[in-house]
Amino acid sequence: MYGPNDFDETRLDLLKEIGNIGAGHAAEALSLLLHKRIDMKIPSVTILPLNELISAENEKQVAASYIGIDGDIKAYFFMIFESQSAKRLIDELVPDGTAFVNELAQSAFCEIANILCGSYLTALSSFLNIQITQTPPVYAADMEGAILGEGLAELSLSNDFVILINAVLSDRASQRQLKGDFYFMPVAESLDAIFRLTEGKSFL
Repeated sequence: MYGPNDFDETRLDLLKEIGNIGAGHAAEALSLLLHKRIDMKIPSVTILPLNELISAENEKQVAASYIGIDGDIKAYFFMIFESQSAKRLIDELVPDGTAFVNELAQSAFCEIANILCGSYLTALSSFLNIQITQTPPVYAADMEGAILGEGLAELSLSNDFVILINAVLSDRASQRQLKGDFYFMPVAESLDAIFRLTEGKSFL
């Protein structure tokens, strides 16, 4: 069974490149949705111990969306933006919307999660030639430590680490940037399958 020590530089680079392919598709979809040119990049992919995330007392206010993944692999996805970044993102879809109290704004945030997470998963399924389905996003707003602690505690029964995918969204016209975090957590058996399927693969 694979673990966090098996994520060497080559495998992390592979996950990052898959992310950048997905980011390209996500940027196109967001550009159509927002009627402006949006760019998206994945600057880094890292491995974090789950117990550190659960025990961290992070009081940063965030908006988050949770997605379950099923099919040929099983995994979980969290999309997290700091509250001010989330509000700026939502305001593009729902002017004067508030990420924490407005139901329409929360739906907009979940739709963005569908696009961003779904694009990564589409790129992953295409590269590995597997079938993946995803559940509708579930919205939450709280301190980051509370969201991750509550959400990941149950998931820790199936794994002991999480893959952190950093993302940067850029408005090409204004050059404004929004930074978000994506926590990707395959269950142990699915991680084994991902490693087997990526063995010897590259984008070259």
